[in-house]
Amino acid sequence: MKKTLLQRGFTLIELLVVIAIIALLTAIVTSNFAASKAKSRDAKRVSDIAQLQLTLALYFDRCNDYPGSSLSISAKSTNCNGEDGKPDVTFGSYISVIPTDPKNVAPYTYTYRANPQSPAVATNYVLRAKLETMSSVLSDDIDTTTYTISCEDNSSNYYYCVKPN
Repeated sequence: MKKTLLQRGFTLIELLVVIAIIALLTAIVTSNFAASKAKSRDAKRVSDIAQLQLTLALYFDRCNDYPGSSLSISAKSTNCNGEDGKPDVTFGSYISVIPTDPKNVAPYTYTYRANPQSPAVATNYVLRAKLETMSSVLSDDIDTTTYTISCEDNSSNYYYCVKPN
């Protein structure tokens, strides 16, 4: 028995079922991809904080002091002014570019605060990054308010905070 031209195609119901299956698969893949991107940005944040922590350690080793209230390439301590004709040491002497958060919009920015023990000498600091997802790295960080920076984790805020080793 030979089919006519109208009997050879797909029915409207078959086409709708295929379109629905494709839409469902697309939604599943897209949601998994978004979660992966958030975890990737969090890994970058943790890496950036470790890089800044190393840079601060190198700076402190030379200057015996941490930079003031903000991290910038030109930041310098009062103890690291040029002596005996030597050039001033700046934070940029140890890092060429200050890392920024992958999103770089509030509240996703890096926060730094030094705690001076006397008016001129900062001997401690805290660095904070806000993570997008709950991570195992949060079990090893600071979880108290330090130098007026909140580092406490709750159901809506995952703060990764570190201080000098």
